[in-house]
Amino acid sequence: MSWIQDNKGPAAVLGLTGVGVIGLGVMLFNAWSGASAAQEEFDMVNTSLSRLKSTALAPTEANLTKKQQIVQEYEAAVGKLSLVLYKLQPEDKPTTNTEFQAKLKTRIAEIKKLGGGKLPAEFNLAFDQYTSELPKSDQVAAELSSYLDAVEEIVKLVLKSGAQSLIMLERSPLTAEKGESEKPRATSKSKAKGAAAKATAPQTVSITERKQVRLAVRADQAALQTLLSSLASPSEMPFFTVARLVRIENESQIGPARLLQASAAPVGTDPSVPAEASAAPAAPASGEAAPTKPGLTPAAPDSQVVLGREYLRAFLEIDLVKFLNPQTAAAAQR
Repeated sequence: MSWIQDNKGPAAVLGLTGVGVIGLGVMLFNAWSGASAAQEEFDMVNTSLSRLKSTALAPTEANLTKKQQIVQEYEAAVGKLSLVLYKLQPEDKPTTNTEFQAKLKTRIAEIKKLGGGKLPAEFNLAFDQYTSELPKSDQVAAELSSYLDAVEEIVKLVLKSGAQSLIMLERSPLTAEKGESEKPRATSKSKAKGAAAKATAPQTVSITERKQVRLAVRADQAALQTLLSSLASPSEMPFFTVARLVRIENESQIGPARLLQASAAPVGTDPSVPAEASAAPAAPASGEAAPTKPGLTPAAPDSQVVLGREYLRAFLEIDLVKFLNPQTAAAAQR
């Protein structure tokens, strides 16, 4: 007690520090207790929400009305988006079968002139059969005409990207091109099951139509990156394309061979001359000046570029997405 009386200043400071520590401990304990209680309450509410989300809706009139309203709002939003995308894509123009064949031959000649030696020898933009025969109808010719425009744009992007060559180009046939014999014949039992399932299943409106273009190119890394970027660029590719599959392999399957010992000799020396003979200089004749010592020659390179300079073979499967008119498609489903 005498120390406190003799040192009132330090004692007051220590006392205030102790009271502050005790008060801070009480505040921390209260905060920890409040956080624990809030965490427990949050876990309870989260568990309740998860249980409610996994529970099936009660079959009441109010729930049915609310669900129908949500579905209608979703269909309206999807229809508005599909209508915008439908207007953004190039428009299909009416074309007769003879006009399409003339257009095809003209485009083939233009692409061959533009491509030079980068295209295969027999190259008809994957429409080989229509160089000698006409489409089945004018409606099929109109669909093939827009299909031809999309394939031509893809080939132009390949040539513009700086690829070394276009090795292969194929396309999937349209539904109208397929013959009836290619469709699988269903038995009467399977037809009955299909009709029953179609009657019970809800009808869905299809707003897209996909066609597939397959191509193989030989290019370096920069050209391949340019091609993929151009396919996704709306300013360079007017059609909607999706690179669904890209498979790349190096042309060089093994690394470079080890350099020969002769190539490691200094520049300007003859590998056939023994090292002892090349190392010992010839003695100058009497009365002749000693030859000047030649300058240092650069050593042979001890490294070589392994990756980055080889060519690539890339196989691409591209989906051409055509957006249908949602109003016409919905009317056709009714």
